[in-house]
Amino acid sequence: MTEHSPREVMLNLFVPYRMVNLASTISNACSKIYKDDFDITIPEWRILARLAEHERLNAKNIGSVTFMDKSKVSRAVKLLEDKGFLLKEKDDKDNRASYLSLTEEGRAIYQKIAPRALDWEKQLISVLDSSEYRDLMRIIEKLDSQVAIMSKE
Repeated sequence: MTEHSPREVMLNLFVPYRMVNLASTISNACSKIYKDDFDITIPEWRILARLAEHERLNAKNIGSVTFMDKSKVSRAVKLLEDKGFLLKEKDDKDNRASYLSLTEEGRAIYQKIAPRALDWEKQLISVLDSSEYRDLMRIIEKLDSQVAIMSKE
């Protein structure tokens, strides 16, 4: 192995690279649960899950709570509407704004997928003991907070 200066980026040791690759790998592997049997994309699933959790969200803010860009959200919202899983209501006070919520069909599809997603997650984290799991959650929280602080600087 060759020597590297301390100012060189070695991608396999670079935390942002490792984390984004792990997140992508996990997301793609988990997506088989809802892609294959329910024809739901990753962006659609994120929106379904958030709306199941929050009941009703402002369409403008859905990107920030799902960590997706505006165009990806827009396409996913349209697909969910076309499938009859999503209800879009105009804001009475602001005609440009609207709120999203799940239809009964949307809630039903979410309730079919959620237990499978939780089982998949349980299998994923089964390699961690309870202490490692707690450490992982603590580390994720710390890094999340640090990124927020650094983003404001």
